[in-house]
Amino acid sequence: MRHEADDVKSTRIRRVVAVAAWVVAGVLAWTVLVPRLGNAFVGAAGIHDAAALPDHIGICGRGWSKDSLDRRLSLAEIRARDGIEPVVVDPGPFAPCPVGPCTAVALDGPCDTVIYVRVDEDAYLDYSLQGGP
Repeated sequence: MRHEADDVKSTRIRRVVAVAAWVVAGVLAWTVLVPRLGNAFVGAAGIHDAAALPDHIGICGRGWSKDSLDRRLSLAEIRARDGIEPVVVDPGPFAPCPVGPCTAVALDGPCDTVIYVRVDEDAYLDYSLQGGP
């Protein structure tokens, strides 16, 4: 009799733990994966969720690191600071390589070592090239 009660209690505990694990997995998927998947499909002109952007992205066969200060700059601020039109990219995994950024293939002309991802109507986060041009 005592042994049967222990088995029933053990089964209930296992079920509670399994349900709790599924709930935690669902919450993690919703808070981590869903925003990242959303960022993967909005394109360069779309507004990306800044909190879901990774610290490093791969564009044009090169690695790029996000600004560690998480500064959001307007187009006017970027143009004033850099003196050129910014290159806005899609940080998604299969994004096309726009004209301008340094690529994995050496070119004779200059290339951009800073690219931008749109995170609001007029706010952009910069990513800098890892390594040299």
